[in-house]
Amino acid sequence: MKGKRGLALLAVCFMVVSSLPADAQKGSKDIAFEKALLDARQVSSQLAEKVRGLLLQEIEKGGFSSAVRVCSETAQEISKKFATQTGYYIRRVSLKYRNPRNAPDDYERRKLGEFDRLNREKKLSNEYVEVVNEQGVEYLRYMRPLVAADLCMNCHGPKENIPPEVKVIVAEKYPEDRATGFLVGDLRGAISVKITLEGGRR
Repeated sequence: MKGKRGLALLAVCFMVVSSLPADAQKGSKDIAFEKALLDARQVSSQLAEKVRGLLLQEIEKGGFSSAVRVCSETAQEISKKFATQTGYYIRRVSLKYRNPRNAPDDYERRKLGEFDRLNREKKLSNEYVEVVNEQGVEYLRYMRPLVAADLCMNCHGPKENIPPEVKVIVAEKYPEDRATGFLVGDLRGAISVKITLEGGRR
C-alpha cells in the first residue's frame, strides 16, 4: 500500500511540475502585454505633447504659416526620433492626410473608419488596443484618436476659412493635400503604436 501511495503522490507531483511551464508562459505573455501597453500609452502621450508644444511655440513666433511646418514636417522628424529611441513603430496617421507619410496602413485605415463612426455616434474612447498576429508574430497595436480642436481650424478647417498665407504654403509643399474641410470635433486622425509582444521590440 505504501508503495502504491508513494507512486500516486509521485504521479501527482509530476503532473504539477509538468504544468508549470505552460502557466509560466501564460504569465510571461500577460507581463509582455502589460509592459507593451504601458509603453504605448507613454510614448503616444509624449509624442502628442511634444508636437502640441512645438505647434504653440511656432504659432507664437511666426503665426499659423509657421505652424504648417510643425504639423507636416517637424512632427515627422519627432516621430522618427521616438521610433529610433524606443525601437517601436510610432507615427501619426489620418484618412485625410497632408503629408503622404501619414497615410495609414490597411489596419490603421480600417480602425480610423471605425473611429470616425464612433466619434459621430459620440462613443469614441481615448484609446484602443488590440493584439494581432501578422505573419506569425504577435503585436500589440495601440491607437490614440486625435480630434480636431479650434486651433486646428486655421490649417485644417474649411478652405474658405484658412488664412491665405497658409493656403500658399500648403499648395506649394503639398499639392495633393487632403487635410482640409474639418470641423471642430471631427476625427482628425490618430497616433499609432505597434510593439511586438515576443521581444518587446519591433
